[in-house]
Amino acid sequence: MSFKTFMFDDIGNVSIYKNKKSRSLKLSIKSDGQLRLTMPVWVPYSTGVNFIQKNKKWISEHKLSPQKALSDQQKIGKEHRIIFIDSDSKVVRSLVKDNYITIYVPNNMSIDSELVQDTAIKASKKALKKESSTLIPLRVNELAKIYGFSFNNIRVRSLKGRWGSCSQKKDLTFNIFLMQLPQHLIDYVIIHELVHTKHMNHGPAFWDEFGKHLENPKEIKKEMKNYSPIISIAD
Repeated sequence: MSFKTFMFDDIGNVSIYKNKKSRSLKLSIKSDGQLRLTMPVWVPYSTGVNFIQKNKKWISEHKLSPQKALSDQQKIGKEHRIIFIDSDSKVVRSLVKDNYITIYVPNNMSIDSELVQDTAIKASKKALKKESSTLIPLRVNELAKIYGFSFNNIRVRSLKGRWGSCSQKKDLTFNIFLMQLPQHLIDYVIIHELVHTKHMNHGPAFWDEFGKHLENPKEIKKEMKNYSPIISIAD
């Protein structure tokens, strides 16, 4: 798979890859904040460059802070802790069990190596999915009952661009990375989506309703900007 890296004002370097299996242009933001565009081999690099130029605003809004290397005994989410163990195995392995994320590191590899860190991040996401699948529905149901909201279904997913969403059918979706936030910010996101079950846009009616159930929601919205959906130390 061939690639070239291009420098863009405002967003930095973007690596453009040509992949035989690609059928369209796909832009992704890796956990370390690096931007990557994958496209079919027959598409010229100039097309990829133009595609990035046209999407610079979206990229600037969604680009994540660089992912710091995960360290031994780091807390993940609300209930898990990650540990790195030296292993005689030739491959990196992971195990999520009993609130521990265990990463088995071959003796010839460093904890900071890309393969070890990628394995740790994937295992951590698995732990966050496990936590959020239990804790988020419980809290959503609790807050909906307190404030008199109704909804259809709840699901949790790994999302890059948003913390949650509400569909026209009142289906609620929440980001597994909510488990990395302080509880008052988790409640902010949940109440935000519950209010959307009554008001789909962010007009005056939405904020009036939001203010009935949460004090200073616009101030908390500003606080949310200090967080990104990445694996980081939870409060």
